[in-house]
Amino acid sequence: MDAFNSRLESFTKARRVKHSSAKRVVSLKWPHPAHFIATPHTLTEAGFFFNPSWDARDNVECFFCGKCLDGWEEQDDPFAIHWDKCRDDCAWAVVRCGLSEDVDRNGNFAFKDSSRKPDGKSMEKARLATFRLNDSWPHDHVKGHGANSTKMAKAGFVFTPQTPGDDTGTCLYCRVSLSGWDEDDNPL
Repeated sequence: MDAFNSRLESFTKARRVKHSSAKRVVSLKWPHPAHFIATPHTLTEAGFFFNPSWDARDNVECFFCGKCLDGWEEQDDPFAIHWDKCRDDCAWAVVRCGLSEDVDRNGNFAFKDSSRKPDGKSMEKARLATFRLNDSWPHDHVKGHGANSTKMAKAGFVFTPQTPGDDTGTCLYCRVSLSGWDEDDNPL
């Protein structure tokens, strides 16, 4: 579920769930209407995929930290909730969901918390973790590759594969995404 499209697709396909003490099985789709803040798209962007159970029919799970959340209400913001509950344990919550902490009321980056500045060690460490999840950054397996995970994180990128096997890196500050990294590329 590392890839964005896989997470998003999890909300559109019916999921079969079984009652734990009976042989009853139901097929579940995302149950909430489009006017909820927690839509399949916002949940996917916040790092979640749809993983319902018999007792939690709107359960989602973070692809990075495994946090499960359910009981979504109309005004629940998946970014704010993921940040609030997982900022100490989840690199995706830090780099993506915490962005709202870094902007002023005009939408400009303000960094009230100096530890969240893009060039700070804690943010670089969180970005690096996105490349190292499940040992998935393909260019770390090529000796001497210019776009290794360390350089990518230092340059401000997070790993945002759109499909399995993709090598898309995104700068969440300027919203530029790049893929197709060659051995002699230098992300810095």
